[in-house]
Amino acid sequence: MSTRRRRFIQRSRLDIIACILSNAETGSRKTRLIYQCNLSVSQFNKYATSLLEGALLETQVSGNKIVTYYTTPKGKEFLQDYQKIHMVLETMGF
Repeated sequence: MSTRRRRFIQRSRLDIIACILSNAETGSRKTRLIYQCNLSVSQFNKYATSLLEGALLETQVSGNKIVTYYTTPKGKEFLQDYQKIHMVLETMGF
């Protein structure tokens, strides 16, 4: 009988940033981003603050005060570069 060990892979900060930006490309609310990227509220708030300050993410508030997060063109450029680097690292076995 073989036993399988579950390996927990830690995500890097760049992986988390890429997750937030990719899920916000078409617009997403805070709760959805938290669930999609498997983050706590405090983790999300720290990342969102940094991404907003870096102009990779922006918010829009609707008439009924619902905040929606969107990836900016600069954020989309980051995602493209991230995906290129990720593919190169995969081919190297990382």
